[in-house]
Amino acid sequence: MKLDIATWNDNQELIQFYKEFPLKGLIDLKIDRNQDYFAHYNLHSNLFRTYLLRDFENKIQATASFVFRDTFFEGQAKRVAYATDLRVSSNRKAILEWAHHFLPVMQDVMKEFDVSSIFSAINLKDPTALNTFVRPRNMKRSMPRYYLYRKFNIVTLHGQFPWAKPALDSIKIRQGSQATLDALMNYVIRRSQYRPFASVWDPDSFMKKIERLPGLQLSDFLIAFDAQDKVRGCLAPWSSAGIMDYVPLSYSLQGHNFRQFLKFLWLFRLTRRLSKPVASTGFESRLQFRHLTHVFADNEDVFESLLMNAWENTPSNEFLLYAHTEHDYRLRSPRSWIAAHLPQALYSVVPPLEDTPAFLHPSISMNPEIESCYLI
Repeated sequence: MKLDIATWNDNQELIQFYKEFPLKGLIDLKIDRNQDYFAHYNLHSNLFRTYLLRDFENKIQATASFVFRDTFFEGQAKRVAYATDLRVSSNRKAILEWAHHFLPVMQDVMKEFDVSSIFSAINLKDPTALNTFVRPRNMKRSMPRYYLYRKFNIVTLHGQFPWAKPALDSIKIRQGSQATLDALMNYVIRRSQYRPFASVWDPDSFMKKIERLPGLQLSDFLIAFDAQDKVRGCLAPWSSAGIMDYVPLSYSLQGHNFRQFLKFLWLFRLTRRLSKPVASTGFESRLQFRHLTHVFADNEDVFESLLMNAWENTPSNEFLLYAHTEHDYRLRSPRSWIAAHLPQALYSVVPPLEDTPAFLHPSISMNPEIESCYLI
């Protein structure tokens, strides 16, 4: 087998190979990258690299990608890499070959792209991923070490209970515009300094982050102002449709019951339904949702007011989705909302001979920036 660096010529083959690995959980999902396998990486940065392992018949047997992003940490800009989309076929030789190549590849990209740290997000509902990467290993074996940095949830919001409290009267929600740009920008920059490895630290990085999300406009931002006209929170709904679509193949018993529960409450206009699975219809129908990006709030009530406004201004067939780190209490899903939580974890990936990074020392007050649109 041989290791190659992917190019645009490998695009269609990569798309088909990626579809063969459904995302496991309460819902088994097929991930469709449509016409551009690499479009999802462009949301992060222009710098990325995908490695392919091909057999002697020139068929792809394994893939892995590294996405490089400039971030701000401890008062200075640092480049980090996100190891993602590791897919290995069931071919035993491919599994052994990829294990042999992974560490040298990781060390090469750290050196070539001047990377300070490598991170990887793992679905905690996927026993195969946990068993492959996180399980205890013989320390004499030359393999990367996975150290837990922070647990988080992908939160999906599907509706509100009838007893949900109204939005705050003291908060006014406005759409983003040139008139509110400076206030919004200054607020996001100020709040981002409390998020390690933030993607925004100055006006230029703020604008670049917006430009990288296709279709996201300044007018899509929802900004919460208090009575003194100070910004107290913000978020921006954004759809990844056409870049990466999720098709439900089947629901677990718990997932099926939740879908039926949403379907029942939909009759009373309280919820939004989940798409039917391929297993029951024979047709592929993607999940309809919007990511909440640039999510900040000074307190829980401001956050809930922003959610209500986003819900009212989102198409009636779409639910909302965002990432919530375990100790960020301001952004917990409100109890009056009907929500599901998909447990994930962000790991620091360290070569075997390197010391454990200092930022892994416990600190519940500093939650790293995690955007759902970058992860799924």
